[in-house]
Amino acid sequence: MPTTLTTTALLTLTLIITTMIRRTTSLAFSAAKNDRIKVAILGSGMSGCSAAATLLDSSSSNNFDISVYEGGRGIGGRMSTRRIHDESGKLLYQFDHGCQYISTPKTECFRKELEKWNERGWVQPWIGSFATVSAASTSSSSSSDVQLTVESPSERKDRYVGYPTMNTICENLLLQTKSEQSTINVVTGKQARAVAAHSEEETGQPLWQLYHKDELLGSYDWLVVTDRNSAQELRPDLADANVIEFKQVNEHIESIKSLTTMIAFEKPLPLPFDALVFDLNSNQAVMREEFKSLGWAARDSSKPGRSRNNDSPECWVLQSNPEEAVRLLERDELKGASLPQIREKIREQLVTDFINCIPTLMVKSGLEESQQMNTPKIIDSMGHRWGAAFPSFIKQELFKEIESQVFPEQQFAACGDYFGTYAGRVEGAFLSGRAAANEVLKYVEGR
Repeated sequence: MPTTLTTTALLTLTLIITTMIRRTTSLAFSAAKNDRIKVAILGSGMSGCSAAATLLDSSSSNNFDISVYEGGRGIGGRMSTRRIHDESGKLLYQFDHGCQYISTPKTECFRKELEKWNERGWVQPWIGSFATVSAASTSSSSSSDVQLTVESPSERKDRYVGYPTMNTICENLLLQTKSEQSTINVVTGKQARAVAAHSEEETGQPLWQLYHKDELLGSYDWLVVTDRNSAQELRPDLADANVIEFKQVNEHIESIKSLTTMIAFEKPLPLPFDALVFDLNSNQAVMREEFKSLGWAARDSSKPGRSRNNDSPECWVLQSNPEEAVRLLERDELKGASLPQIREKIREQLVTDFINCIPTLMVKSGLEESQQMNTPKIIDSMGHRWGAAFPSFIKQELFKEIESQVFPEQQFAACGDYFGTYAGRVEGAFLSGRAAANEVLKYVEGR
């Protein structure tokens, strides 16, 4: 019986073959032989910082001038840290509101990199108390039939966090990677829009120009894009860029949304754990009834470098489960709502759900009645929406076999945590950025 390939399989096969052909093709590079090579990287998350550091740290005879453009307020992407200051500029408290920790490396390459970060003081182990709350059985119909399991010392997994903030890793990759020949410039708060400046046949001329609104940011030989959402029609990033193949392939990749709320409590919460996973899959009906939108809760103040003193607040980060994130964002009341309105609704929903479940968590933790207390006063809280927090692991199969995409004719590269075997992880993003930079180096050195 003849076999037929699915659309995804055909796209995957085409993508792999095209990548292999490009890796064996010798192309004329547009920059003059002795010119400095200007590279623009859109995004300062892990993949973008990994790509920049790889270029800076290379033994290539070429001199790179690298510019990293970040649309957000600070470096880090989904490894960002939210800092709250008083009127004088003094830091009051902070939250890791994206990536929560780095788990045990799956590859030797990333294991060595993590060891290097640890030796340099960029990361430290998070030695906290971790727990999971779940339904006691899949057949249970009672919302009171939930159990809380605390990870024992023998079960403890390796978890690392940036020190003293999560985005410290990205900052150091960009600013502490030394190069005698190459330079790096980091621009935050500007959403860059890429335009093809010249045709591919016009050698000796930069192929890319970057704009922020009407402001020309610079001209570049190579463009590296780290966010797959840059290909979306509603985004200006690549609206005027001739990267049709990249855009077409990206139509088949979906992302999972995540909602985050940051809470600063006046005093510590009476919970005997520092991080909690809400296991929705144990029994969705029971877990939704008891814990509503919650998927994760972490005492951010328990991480190294974030510890509180007696008069500072205790900080918690809440994250939604993916299903409830979709439900919340699709509510009629949020259709056409502004981003501040959406963030406020996220804050309101997750705070309410968390506060309401604290009594249950105290009981399930085995706290005696005398140890239980009223929830401390909330002195600050804020919501955040991650529109593309994780790649969809069903749709992501298309990119599983490659770690990056490089289009040498356009001198364009794409990387991110949606590539490779370890998609959705810090490790996957790091490996993808490194792979993209190494592919760029091959083409540049072969000119």
